[in-house]
Amino acid sequence: MKFRSLKAIVFISFFSPFIAAANGFSCDQLQDHVKKETRNGQSNIPANPLVIATKSKVYFYTAPDSSCKQQDEFVIAGDYLYAYKIHQAFTYVNYFTAKGSEVTGWVNSSELVKLQPTPSLPIKSNINISDFIVVSNDDWFGLGSSFSNTSSLSKKHELSSEYIGDFPNDIGGLDKFYSHTYKDFSVISSNVNYNNRLWTIDDDYVVSNITLTSPKYHTIRNIKVGDRKNDILKKYNNIKASESNSKITYNLGGMSLVFNLQNDAITSIEMSSIPEQ
Repeated sequence: MKFRSLKAIVFISFFSPFIAAANGFSCDQLQDHVKKETRNGQSNIPANPLVIATKSKVYFYTAPDSSCKQQDEFVIAGDYLYAYKIHQAFTYVNYFTAKGSEVTGWVNSSELVKLQPTPSLPIKSNINISDFIVVSNDDWFGLGSSFSNTSSLSKKHELSSEYIGDFPNDIGGLDKFYSHTYKDFSVISSNVNYNNRLWTIDDDYVVSNITLTSPKYHTIRNIKVGDRKNDILKKYNNIKASESNSKITYNLGGMSLVFNLQNDAITSIEMSSIPEQ
């Protein structure tokens, strides 16, 4: 991803309130409007939370209108993004840079396709959002997946569930958490960071923590419970990690991927996007 110069940021930020969108709002006014926009009481959330940029340059917009284009801020074909909200022909997305910084904005929905973890999906040399999904044949889900729309997380597969609790957040709302136990894994669903997605407090609950306890599911780099420490180091070669005798941890922004070890064998794999309280 390419970023504009600091000088350009200052210039555009100063004048952006005066840039008129086609519908009569300024870009800032339109963005404020769509933050609160709902359909039948809920935000228009994409069916696929992980997407891939398809054009050589997929430009960001400060608001969902062609007049709000950021000429020097874009992702390139093959970049992976989270998709949060739809407004007309635009999708609000979040891109994680290689250093873990988050960049959010609107892009043209037609320039995105859904991410599918098939064997043909390119494995990138750096940690990215595809490293926070788990796969079992054609079944997959990951951090940020809709809890209610993921078939493998449905009630019929659930062994138990429990309301963990709610905690005040920085915007005057509540972050709510539920735990769910299945045969081969456990999950925590929550509404945490709903405001950053431009959602309301109860729009949807997403997968915020995954713990794999059997080899049925594996990571995008094909690491599973029972594999050896050396297997991890080979598949995540030249990727910075925090390492000890009991675990190896990889981080991207506020997300963590932890391989728990005993006698150099993986006993469980945990992925989490839950901020430390």
